Amino acid sequence: MRRGLTLLELMLVVAILAILGALLMPMAVRGDSVTTDATARLLASDLEHAQMLALSRPDLRVALSIDADEQGWRIVDADAPGVPLTDRIDDGAAGRTLAVRCGEGRASFGAGALVRPGGSLIIFDPLGGLETPGGLARTVQVDYGASTRLVSVDADTGFVTLE
Repeated sequence: MRRGLTLLELMLVVAILAILGALLMPMAVRGDSVTTDATARLLASDLEHAQMLALSRPDLRVALSIDADEQGWRIVDADAPGVPLTDRIDDGAAGRTLAVRCGEGRASFGAGALVRPGGSLIIFDPLGGLETPGGLARTVQVDYGASTRLVSVDADTGFVTLE
C-alpha cells in the first residue's frame, strides 16, 4: 500500500487550481469596475435631471451639489444648497427628496464609492448649460476600489459624458 501523491497527480491538482484562479480573478476585479460604472451612470443621470429641472424652472438656479464627505450628491437650489429639491409635481404632492447617498436607496450598490471633488457645486443656467459658459467642462470623479470613472459636463451645452 503506497502513501502520498505521484508527481503527475500533484501537477494535475496545481493545473486545476491555476485554471480556477484564472477564471475567478476577473470576477473579483470586475466587481470594482461594475460598482464604479453603475455609480457614475447614476450620477450622470442625476446631472441630466438637474439640467432638465433648470430648463423647466428658469426662475430657479438648479445645481447638483456633491456632499463634502464625498459619499453622495443632491439636486439643490444653488441659492440654498443645504436643502435638496423634491420631485413633486404640484404643491399638494409630497414627492421624494432629490438626494443620493452611496450605499442607500437607489444607490445601494455603491456602498464605499467616492464622488470627487467633495463640496463642489455644478450650477445649470436656464438654457441647460453651465452657469459659467465658455469655461472648462466640469469633471466629477467616481472611485471605488482600484476603479475610476469620470463624468464630464460641457460648459456651453451641458452635455453629460462618461469617460
